[in-house]
Amino acid sequence: MKSAEASRIRLWLPYLLIIAATALAHLWCLGSQFYMDDMNQIRDSEVVLNGNLLPLNQNSWTQLFYVLQYRLFGMTPVAFHAVNWLLHTAVACTLFGFGRDFLRGKWPEGVALFGALLFAVHPLASEIPNYARTQDLAWVTLFSLLAAWAMLLYLREGGWELVPGTDGQIPVLQRTNRWWKLLFCGLAVMGATFSKGPGLFHAAMAVAVVTLATVAQGNTSGLRMMGKRPLGALFGIFAAVIGVLWATGLLHGLLALTAMWKEPRFIGNAYTLSRVFWEFAWRSVIPVALSSDHLIAETLIPPGAPFWNIPDKGAMFAAACFIILTAFSVFLFSRKSTQLFGACLFLFAANILFRVLFPMPEFMPEYRIYPGLPWFCLGAAMLLAASWKTLFETVSPRVPAAVLLAVFAFLSAKRSFQWHDLDRLMANVLEQYPAQARAIWVINSRDLSIGDWQAVIDRHERDWPEVRRKFINSLSSRPAREIPTGHFSMAEVACTGGYARAVAHQRSPVEGIRIINQLEAYMQAMKIDPHTNPVHWDIFHLDKALVLEIAGSYQAALDSLSRKDLPPLSPRDYQRIERKLAIPQGTIKPGS
Repeated sequence: MKSAEASRIRLWLPYLLIIAATALAHLWCLGSQFYMDDMNQIRDSEVVLNGNLLPLNQNSWTQLFYVLQYRLFGMTPVAFHAVNWLLHTAVACTLFGFGRDFLRGKWPEGVALFGALLFAVHPLASEIPNYARTQDLAWVTLFSLLAAWAMLLYLREGGWELVPGTDGQIPVLQRTNRWWKLLFCGLAVMGATFSKGPGLFHAAMAVAVVTLATVAQGNTSGLRMMGKRPLGALFGIFAAVIGVLWATGLLHGLLALTAMWKEPRFIGNAYTLSRVFWEFAWRSVIPVALSSDHLIAETLIPPGAPFWNIPDKGAMFAAACFIILTAFSVFLFSRKSTQLFGACLFLFAANILFRVLFPMPEFMPEYRIYPGLPWFCLGAAMLLAASWKTLFETVSPRVPAAVLLAVFAFLSAKRSFQWHDLDRLMANVLEQYPAQARAIWVINSRDLSIGDWQAVIDRHERDWPEVRRKFINSLSSRPAREIPTGHFSMAEVACTGGYARAVAHQRSPVEGIRIINQLEAYMQAMKIDPHTNPVHWDIFHLDKALVLEIAGSYQAALDSLSRKDLPPLSPRDYQRIERKLAIPQGTIKPGS
């Protein structure tokens, strides 16, 4: 009886350690605030507020859980951050279970446990608990690991077993109940697919690499037990996933993205992300200088320039390093002695390379590297264990491992406390990236939402000129950047539009209209094209409508929110202004 209890304790102790480590490093996230994108995509989401999940899209699973959280707990940051913490803990526990089985026969179980603990407390993963709207990537990572784990178990155990015959008869194959693992793998891939757009590719890469590694190790029965067509079941899963994507219309959208791969802007974006992610990759190794945001200096492809010889040598170096790292991981994967480490290194690099090929320029906070981080931590555990054994064969690694985990847990907890106060968080961003205008945009959005107009005015007149000056100065020491369509110009439009709204409230609607008209003239002079950069103009037209609403020009405000062949910008603002327009003139005082 005592031995059975001891076995149960040994079974659950690693998971309890992982939960405790995750709590120590990240549970402070419960005091974190909503970030700007949290407000836009959760608090102001029509899907979340109305609960209408149809038609299906690439975020349906994530949106379902946002809706459930909102229905159960309201729009409180604590509830959303708590779910994020639970998801991160679940990913860490799944990584241990998968790693234990993946390394079985090659490495001690303690290596998988250390890899899971390293992931649980890694500072680079701390944005997942603290940044509420990262649940999509947390779900993708969890489903990808579950799919890989289910496939691993199926390949190890098979769907059939050899049953000895009676009375000297020939042994026969008998179907077992282990086919549910293959079914679970397919469901997990679907879960990743409907958690976030790139989820299908993250899950498919994990399953494919784990399948190849398991088969190459030669300790699998699953493929041998599937008869004359050993890969039939795998192709069946693939066909089912493609069929669902086709039926829901998602496949057409995914294929349409490939048309952008030949555009210079897309190639420039790939170089940009190579440079950014190369920095993130090093922060996986040495998690210092972490920030809640990242300054994007977009790489330009000059007209007529070959893609392999551009002015941004730093981006070219980063892209080359990723190609070399991926090739090196393939080499390690091809050697049986380093195959498991090579698989982890390849999945880490491949997850990053996939993001590099993503055809949408965007802000790149560090949580984007999250799907590759479990593979990095598991591979790092193997590398550190091998290095320690070579250098100190007779010395236990537990003490240095505990020290490293404690340092990482402290750094993660420290990051969580920065998220408790938005001003402190954005001050940290500006300290590392003095030209990151998005930091001003984030704080202004918070103050505009609570009606602190004077704070927005003071910040724009006091801090904005210095941030803009530092950005302009940074251009002289770098290759030419695309100012009119870059991220800085987007933040400039948002900050100036918010300033116009604040001035219209605090000083006079006439002065607010003057500022918004000056902004429009500036955007036209900068040649910001509404067709290639619609987001810039959507931000502008929303701020213009709100300024016109303050001035009492309700029809003009509605015209600013209207879009051809598309729903109006900010439907709730549109409906509110429409109701005001229906009230007889003179009843509503401008600015109310």
